[in-house]
Amino acid sequence: MRQKISLNGMITTATANPWRFMLMGGVGAGKTTLLHALENKELAAIRKTQMVDYSGWGIDTPGEFAEMGHWRRILVSVSFDAQLIVAVQDAARTEPFFPPHFFLTFPQKTIGVVTKTDAPQANPERAAELLRKAGVTGEIYCVSAVTGCGVSKLRDYLLNQNN
Repeated sequence: MRQKISLNGMITTATANPWRFMLMGGVGAGKTTLLHALENKELAAIRKTQMVDYSGWGIDTPGEFAEMGHWRRILVSVSFDAQLIVAVQDAARTEPFFPPHFFLTFPQKTIGVVTKTDAPQANPERAAELLRKAGVTGEIYCVSAVTGCGVSKLRDYLLNQNN
């Protein structure tokens, strides 16, 4: 998006940054799959995220950054490019990806997304509780990117955040 900016009679054209959210979660939590589902992309061609990916609507981060304490500082740095933090927790996982109160570090609003709700061993209530313990203060959405359950509700929420 380009816009004209006037400063003391000087007119210049600048590029405005698009509205973005940032996905954070552990390895295999389903961040990239969720992002593809939100963007209506094909789910079959998903590869492991090796570095921070700015190419889509959301900022996709490697799960290792969440799971390894010495790399969490990178998440804090990257978060400055996002207007909203989306914490992702796998419904089938029994352990948290984040330490207690981790998301209280960020000035942005933080919402939670419980993924893989279609998995046989899924426990969305436990996953939501793990997100709350990690400091998620906003809404928590339960989704399955594979079946599409809950994805449109989350997409609508994200689309209306910049209004």
